[in-house]
Amino acid sequence: MEGVKTSGLLFFLFFIGIFQAFPAIAEIETLFSPEANLKESLLMEIESTTSTLDLAIHEVTSLDMAQAFVKAKQRGVKVRVIGDSKQANIRNSKITYLIQQGILVKVLGKKEKGAMNLRFAILDGKRVLTGSFDGSEASLRWNYENLLILHEGEVVATYQKEFDRLWREKRVIE
Repeated sequence: MEGVKTSGLLFFLFFIGIFQAFPAIAEIETLFSPEANLKESLLMEIESTTSTLDLAIHEVTSLDMAQAFVKAKQRGVKVRVIGDSKQANIRNSKITYLIQQGILVKVLGKKEKGAMNLRFAILDGKRVLTGSFDGSEASLRWNYENLLILHEGEVVATYQKEFDRLWREKRVIE
């Protein structure tokens, strides 16, 4: 009987060792429009945010999205946005509205080459939303888009590191 206990204990320790040797499988939610309502999913994620919301986004043209960012700020969430300078100056951009509401906004400067074409959000330092969907009116109404919601710690940390790097380098607009 003691041999059974010992072999059972060894098997258990081996089994635990295997799981500790391999990283946890990331929880990933994958959504595609028009089948899924990406706007609703994104708004729900923003509404559930409690501490930080960092956004690297090409453009903000949806008033609903901009208002969700403002509501998050009003709940005490620290909201930071990095956008594209050219897109920030288009007629239907909501960047000015965000700034007027006290949200910190930085942009890829006019002197830099290229565009801020990233589309990701880091919520509470615990999950990342990324994909082709950017919350623009075009992506809400007509485009075929995707949205990934990632809950894996190392992936989130990598995105946070990139956001923080961009935040240090870009200029604030007022």
